Amino acid sequence: MSAVSILSYLRYLHDVNRKLLQRGGLENVLYRKPVSQHHYYHQLDQPDPNRPRHWLGSLKHIENAQARGVSLRPLVGFGLVVGQINTDKGLKRLAAPLVFCSARLVEDDERPNSVQMEILWESVTLNYDLLTLFLGQMQDDDPDEDGNRLPQSGVDPNTLARFSDVEKDLERWANDANPDARFNLAAQSEVMKYIHDTVLEFRSVSISTTPYDPRLLDALVQKRPPVFFAHRFFFVAPAAGELTTMTALAALIRQTERRTRNAV
Repeated sequence: MSAVSILSYLRYLHDVNRKLLQRGGLENVLYRKPVSQHHYYHQLDQPDPNRPRHWLGSLKHIENAQARGVSLRPLVGFGLVVGQINTDKGLKRLAAPLVFCSARLVEDDERPNSVQMEILWESVTLNYDLLTLFLGQMQDDDPDEDGNRLPQSGVDPNTLARFSDVEKDLERWANDANPDARFNLAAQSEVMKYIHDTVLEFRSVSISTTPYDPRLLDALVQKRPPVFFAHRFFFVAPAAGELTTMTALAALIRQTERRTRNAV
């Protein structure tokens, strides 16, 4: 098999794995979560001297959950959609990132109780839990052979093409020399506006021009239709093995691309 064929296949697997992330329950990551799944929300838009203490608390929470057999993962969200939408099962409250990626909490061996947070840019993806709710896909009452409930209805190919365009932009930004600067508040608003203008189901979402205030979450989740805030934030959510697999596939794709270029 040629290098080009292998690369195409890896990209296909990466894309399929990304779609599987819609099983992760990420349509509400902040509102009224149980203590066992505390979200450990932390804003990343402004400097905060207490941030290292928050990383330590988050890591301890994840480790304690793991000891109880509960698998949690640290994530970073880009853009926040808050409010309510109608679904086939009634009103659904949203408090979800539009885009997210995995993160890593790393202890400093030389400094006790010192923890740093690293963003794993290669895992960046749209939040397909959120997109699926807006697209109104019905969930099958009977799970498949793997126990997963899958969408019954299809999605318009043009809509999928719009999401694919966004994913390409996300990957391009993630591979930039300074991705931290590329995923700024303006870029988040641009992504939301593009989806808002090109995907009919998102036309009702308003785009806020004011910063997100976490103290207003209880009031914001009552809004219908929902509102989007350009906002970068850390949170903890139940783990999905697909994210780890997707990160590994992304790394393998980059390695194969480099080898292909070097062979030319």
